[in-house]
Amino acid sequence: MQTLERSHVPTATKDENFFTAIGNTKPFFKAAFEGEPGTGKSWSAALVAIGLHKKIGSKKPVVLIDTEKAAKFLVPLFEEHGIEAMVRETHSLADLVTAMKLCSEGYSDIMVIDSITHIWMDFQEAYKRKLNRQNFQIQDWMAIKSDWNRNFSIPLVQSPIHIIATGRVSDRMEQEVDEDGRKEFTKTGVKMQAEKNAAYEFDVLVLMERHELIQRNKREVWRQATVLKGRGNLLDGKVFKNPTYEDFAPAVEAVIKNPSEARFSPIERDAGELIRTEEDKRKWVLERKRWLEEIEGYLVSVWPSTGAQEKKNKTDALEYAFQTRSWSAIEAMRPDVLEDGYTRIQEFVQKKIAELKGEEAPELTPDQKFDKDLRDSKVDKPKKPAKAVKSGK
Repeated sequence: MQTLERSHVPTATKDENFFTAIGNTKPFFKAAFEGEPGTGKSWSAALVAIGLHKKIGSKKPVVLIDTEKAAKFLVPLFEEHGIEAMVRETHSLADLVTAMKLCSEGYSDIMVIDSITHIWMDFQEAYKRKLNRQNFQIQDWMAIKSDWNRNFSIPLVQSPIHIIATGRVSDRMEQEVDEDGRKEFTKTGVKMQAEKNAAYEFDVLVLMERHELIQRNKREVWRQATVLKGRGNLLDGKVFKNPTYEDFAPAVEAVIKNPSEARFSPIERDAGELIRTEEDKRKWVLERKRWLEEIEGYLVSVWPSTGAQEKKNKTDALEYAFQTRSWSAIEAMRPDVLEDGYTRIQEFVQKKIAELKGEEAPELTPDQKFDKDLRDSKVDKPKKPAKAVKSGK
């Protein structure tokens, strides 16, 4: 009989440190500025990066992923604040993956991606080249989104660096039916030109707009920032005219304050363990059959007779192990339950033999005691039936 080892326990026990107190295990600011051309996306992202750089006291350069070769216009801004900025001019997601890795390993604390739209568009074109086709088929999108999620979305959230991105927008259209029954498409808003779930990954999502007011000989132009999403409701719905870092400082402070170590134990389990293939099902059936044969063979080897007493001993052993005397019910149990029950049957047999000999059952070794405690913690003890209340009539 192969006993369970602590490292092989498939589920958490009540004594494991599975849950922990809430703490800031991701103290890294992730924000995105979306908008049409000329709305101040890049400038605002740079201002936030500079303010954040000063806030955390970073001594490392700010890294710019420049897809439009426009980072040169930000040089005076970084020089004014005495902050070094390094650039990678690219449209490639592969380059972005490398840059995120280098920054996470210590090259930089802050990265600005300007813009995520070009990265997403280039990634789609790369897929077409890889598949040697001009247009995507429906089944292609599942693979594209999966690869994008693995290479961008997950690293974006998990990377131990601050990331500020920009993105272009397109109109969000919805179909409506007018009074005459005619279908029309109506603009209901805007959305970032990127993988459709990209906006969910950021702590703060900001819509940038350009406004212009002309009154006689006076003309005023300004950029307006509307916070579409802000975790913690600190800035959600706020509107800023010509925004600066100070406008977003409360959200930055909320994200980076009181950092704590990730304390998840045991290690996060693979959800693939929950997915059962046809081969897994066949193995499951064979495993259950094997344990049923082990249980039946063991009981017959100990009490081979079909006499009343030995028959009772076998059914008592089954009840001790499985809280039922029904062999049909036991046949329907999971393999892991049968495996644990097999060990309980052995315990029962040892106790019974010791009782017949007038001896005490041997004490369990530490490993056996751990296994027993583990098995007992996974068994739901059946509730005793409520006593019938006698009628007073």
